[in-house]
Amino acid sequence: MFTIRTMKLTKKQQIEHKAKELFWKHGFKKVTIDEICKKANVSRKTFYTFYENKTALVLFILKEMTDEAFSETRKIIDSEASFSEKLEKMLAMKFERSSDFSMEFVADFYNPDATEILEYFNRIITESMELVYDFYGNAQKTGEMNPDLNLEYVMWMMQKQVELCSSQEFMEMFPNVESMTKQVSQSIIYGIMPVKQDDRAKIKEPRHEM
Repeated sequence: MFTIRTMKLTKKQQIEHKAKELFWKHGFKKVTIDEICKKANVSRKTFYTFYENKTALVLFILKEMTDEAFSETRKIIDSEASFSEKLEKMLAMKFERSSDFSMEFVADFYNPDATEILEYFNRIITESMELVYDFYGNAQKTGEMNPDLNLEYVMWMMQKQVELCSSQEFMEMFPNVESMTKQVSQSIIYGIMPVKQDDRAKIKEPRHEM
């Protein structure tokens, strides 16, 4: 029988790992540096060795998260799969990632209180929209996506969906982030028409918290 050895985390990695746990669960506005240090079993002095403040840590974690998501998305887009298969894989990835987040984290992500975080968020939204615009545009050229759809309108509608996520009234409609992500994504991709049975099998029902 083999014994699996886990690599010992550095102090910096401990801070980031525990900060993620706290941010994902409580959002990053309410979590304090003291709470992070206590959870990571490090001193405040150690924390400030690596990060100027909490905002710097939040930006590092958000960048790591979004870089990974962009990388996975580009791999899917560059694959030899069909447009519909790529879309399904992208949706599956989106649902899987969203299952880790609390509503508090998403609320903070869409309503950051620090200027640096807001600027980063807006830049990420712009890059994401550009990536999707090219992806859909190429699909229209190959006939894999409805060529009669006004792509500018589709992108405008997606932007409005992003803006809705900053509304507390909107957030309160859903029990968790996975459910919200599924509803928003399906309303854009499938509209009001029922999802085909084979497509439904590929989209897992969101997990409801006990």
